[in-house]
Amino acid sequence: MKATKQHKDSSGRGKAHQTSYPYRISIAVAKVVKMIVIFIGALIGLLFGWIIGRIFKAIGWLISAFTMLAIIYWLLTKL
Repeated sequence: MKATKQHKDSSGRGKAHQTSYPYRISIAVAKVVKMIVIFIGALIGLLFGWIIGRIFKAIGWLISAFTMLAIIYWLLTKL
């Protein structure tokens, strides 16, 4: 049975395509490096988020303390 044009067109890419071994290895290495970079980026992001959260919490405490002192000063000067 001879392959017709319709059979040839429906057979995937049309031509046999095989990548080289070094290309497949470089793709695998690139994927591993990408995952490592994403992991390191996530750790740095979590660390910065934790530090900035602590700073904002400290700023909140300072604002509360200054507000308390201002209210006490205002009450003592009005009486």
